[in-house]
Order: sequence, then C-alpha cells, then structure tokens
Amino acid sequence: MKRIITAFLFVAMVAAGVSASEYGALLDSNSSFEKVAENDFAFSQKLDASAYVRVPFTKDGRVALSTEFAYRFQYADEDMSHFLNLPLLKVGYSGGVGNGYMDIAAGRFTMSDNTRKIFNQTSDGLFGSFATDVFVASMYFGYTGLVNRYFVSMVETGIDAYTGFESDFYTSSLPYMVVGANVGLNNLFLNQNVGLSSWGFVGIQELDSNKVYGAITFNGAIVGNLFHSTEGIVVGLIRNDTAEVAGLCSTTLSYYFDWLGLAVNAGATYASEKFETVTATSGMVRSEPWTNVFLPSLSVSMLPVSNLYVAVETNFPLAAKDMEYHGAGLVGSVQYQLFNDVALGVNVSQFFAKMEENNYTKISLRAAISF
Repeated sequence: MKRIITAFLFVAMVAAGVSASEYGALLDSNSSFEKVAENDFAFSQKLDASAYVRVPFTKDGRVALSTEFAYRFQYADEDMSHFLNLPLLKVGYSGGVGNGYMDIAAGRFTMSDNTRKIFNQTSDGLFGSFATDVFVASMYFGYTGLVNRYFVSMVETGIDAYTGFESDFYTSSLPYMVVGANVGLNNLFLNQNVGLSSWGFVGIQELDSNKVYGAITFNGAIVGNLFHSTEGIVVGLIRNDTAEVAGLCSTTLSYYFDWLGLAVNAGATYASEKFETVTATSGMVRSEPWTNVFLPSLSVSMLPVSNLYVAVETNFPLAAKDMEYHGAGLVGSVQYQLFNDVALGVNVSQFFAKMEENNYTKISLRAAISF
C-alpha cells in the first residue's frame, strides 16, 4: 500500500513541476470504531491520498486547466479495498467583466444548490456564473453517471436496482441528467440575504426516477450578534408512473459572543414523510436521510486558542408523521491545527435510542497533512 501511495504522489508531483504554476497533495487518514447496542466495537480505516495540478493557459491566469487525482485505501469488515478517482478535471475562466465577476467551467467538479441539501457532489458538466456586490446568478448542466460511486453518496430510496459499469476500483454512479440554477441577493433589505434555487434531475438509461426541486433561503442579522438562517425546499418526485410532492423546512438562530469565538446555535428541521434529496445529506448521528423526521438541535462551539476548535451538539429526532420519539444524539468534536499543513481531529458520536437495540456509538480519529 505504501508503494502505491508513494508512486502516485511522485508521478503527480513530477507532472506538476514540469508545467504548472500551482500544485499540491494531501494525505488524509481516518480511523473509526463503531458499536451498535451490545455488539463489540468494529474497526475501520480509510486513507485518502490526492494530488492536484492547475495549469494556466494565459499569462494572467484567467484561463486554466485544473485536475485532481485521488486514491483510497479502505479496511472494513476484515476486508481491504483500493479505489481510484478523478474528482476534478475542468477547464475554466475566471475574471472581471464590467462591474462584476464571471466564472465559466467545463468538465468534472463539485456543484451544489444554495441549501447544500439537495445536490452537493462531483459531476460532469457546464457551469457559468456572474456576480456583483449585490447579487450572484449561476446555471449548471451536468450528468452524474460517470463519477465513481465509491466517492459520492446518492439517495437510492425507491429506486430499482441499477447496475452500470462496475469494477474493483471504479463503479459508475446513478445516471441523472441535471439542470440547476441558483440566484443570490445580498443585503436585499436590513442586512438580509435571499437565495433561490431550482434544480431538475432526470433519470436515464434504466433509472426510472425524476426529481424537480424549488428552494428558498433567507438569512442575516436580527440584532447585534444574533443571526438567523431559514430555508424551505419543495420537491416533486416522479417514478414508476406515480407523482408525489414533499417538502423540508429548517430554521436556526445563532448568537456569537465576543469571547473565545463562542457561538451558540439552536434550530429545528422538518422533512415530510416522502421527502428525499439527490445527494445523501443528514444532520443526524447515524446519517439517516432527511425523510420523515423532525429534528430539534442545540450546538455550542468555541476557539479556546487560535488553532483549536471545539464543538458539542445534541439533537432529538422524532418521526415527522406522528412525532414519535426516536432517541437523543450527542456529538463532540475537537479539531487541532498542529502546523499550517498538519491537522488532527477527534469526533465522538453517541445515539441514545428509545429502543436499546438501536443504541449507537462511533469514535473517529483523523490526521491530515498537506504538501
């Protein structure tokens, strides 16, 4: 394994040194211990190695080719796996136009809607945006079926088994044609910001799943150090000749103290029984999807020193349909920036379930170094 990583980084760095003005690499190790109910702790290990290169095509650097190569070693359930990925390969233009700033990109890169709940992942496509001090507008056309399924997490609820290209190193993802648009209005009134998103996903090949989303975000200052953030999402789901409508709404109040970067956040999220996203996102301990849940939460974070971040969060998931209590989640996180290029982290998650057989514990240790 060490030989694979060393060779991978060596080739990438040599390639970067030949013609690129920007390059770098990252090693990221994550060791986890998970336990369900009275079972023994299960150990898993994930090691990611990646290297990126940015090659400018013009003297001012506005037009450039960017690419990233990734390798993953994974150990879980007494089984070792190796995966390869190309998470970034794009040609892009960035530069000022009149009183604004324009971005144009083609290729493979990460895209998301304004809420980062509907779609937030790597895909292949075309992107364009224009921004000024008061607004930003963007448009995206893409396709998800060529990215490596091992490196993205997509919701497969209600979708019949789909099998695309599959190998030990690379398996194709669910094939959606994607059309999305985001609009943001800054300081629209009283220091309030408004965002609008409209995204559509059409399943192709053998994937009988179509989704259309509309979303609005609203955030800004209330008074002094008190801020709010509210968002609402409506989705139309069309599959197997049936159509359904579902929704999600969430709101958060945040207060920032003038002492050690202390912040307190209180919020709640409601997702209806049929609601689902495209990229699997979650705010719960066991990463359950945003479906049929009402989730009140409270979190506290602080910076005791400039390079140490500490956070604690608790939440109480209930079923949205009948408000049945499921349990209580508790998450503690410590992140320490040892040097500019070395980061260490510990994350402890505990779910105290209403039914003891669903109790869950996870401890994760992370170390990352960049070059």
